[in-house]
Amino acid sequence: MKKFSLLLFSAFVAFSISAQEVQNVSQGTVYLKNKASDNWYIGLGGGTNLYMTKGENDADASFGDRLGWMGQLEIGRWNSPNWGGRLVIDGGHIKHVAAGIDPEQNWLGGHVDVMYNIINAWGSYDPERVYSLIPYLGIGYMYGLDADWKKPNPDGDLFKNQNQTLTYNVGLINNFQLSSNVALFLELGWRVMQESFDGSGLGGDFEYDSMFTGTAGVKFGLGGKQDFTPAELMDYNLINDLNSQINRLRAENEELRLRPESCPECPEVQTVEAAETVYVPNVVFFRINSSTIDKGQQISVYNTAEYLKANENAKVNIVAYADRQTGTPEYNFALSERRARAVADALTSEYGISSDRISIDWKGDTEQPYAENDWNRVAIFFVE
Repeated sequence: MKKFSLLLFSAFVAFSISAQEVQNVSQGTVYLKNKASDNWYIGLGGGTNLYMTKGENDADASFGDRLGWMGQLEIGRWNSPNWGGRLVIDGGHIKHVAAGIDPEQNWLGGHVDVMYNIINAWGSYDPERVYSLIPYLGIGYMYGLDADWKKPNPDGDLFKNQNQTLTYNVGLINNFQLSSNVALFLELGWRVMQESFDGSGLGGDFEYDSMFTGTAGVKFGLGGKQDFTPAELMDYNLINDLNSQINRLRAENEELRLRPESCPECPEVQTVEAAETVYVPNVVFFRINSSTIDKGQQISVYNTAEYLKANENAKVNIVAYADRQTGTPEYNFALSERRARAVADALTSEYGISSDRISIDWKGDTEQPYAENDWNRVAIFFVE
């Protein structure tokens, strides 16, 4: 028994470590690591259990007579869209056990589990998804008590050292997300424990009883961020395009540097000051499925705000888009609206530009301003 328990515990630790090593990748998408305080939740539930004994030890009892009650409190954290862990503290009433044993017993215990979100891992991550199917695997401990929640017959040989056991737990969690911080769950579990736990007492190594459990309840986010942000790598086509522009400007500057500083034969050039600053259209590029303005894109918002401050009669129209190869047309239309509003809000809240001078429009993926698909996750400033 001890060797088998040690083997399973070692396998559980190895499984947990391997889960941590791949925690930030889902379907080829890399996700940013959240803060240690993010993605925590607490859950409270209750339900029923069915204790199963073996062979001749199993007393004659109907299915309804075997059902006992149970409750559980859990606290957990999702380390990535695919992998998470939790600690469950539970307890309850066993209504029927082996023949010849007090048919009603109680227990307290707990288990530590690794959770795996199949929907995210095998499909795609969607923070607004309602239903998720989550298998779990874990190891735990149970301590048996009598019907009065006391240690059963502590001085008797039959129960001595037989009312506690390691447990090996597997199950399925059906999760129904109501909002970013509230979810309902329906959990079906199965745990295996030493056969002598119920007091039948004579089972040797590798002799086990088991318990089926069914619980339902509610989970609450414990503050902090509850979703995950994809870490989209820099678009190398965009980098190459920008480098080409830089190299062209460098070549022009070098050519100007080689020209003579004065030209006696050239007519005198009359200098005329411009009435207003020349505006060069700015763009804000977004990551996939995001309406958050990255730090590297803030300069475009700043430049437009500075132009508007210097030209008090100027107005700006912000038009946002989404790329055609990602998402449905309906989703992309709503996403482009969020992008347009995010840029407009940055102009008003961060730079004090009056909302009367800002208009917005959004096209979804009905229009694609750039030939390169990824560039169309964009909002473009048009000064009027």
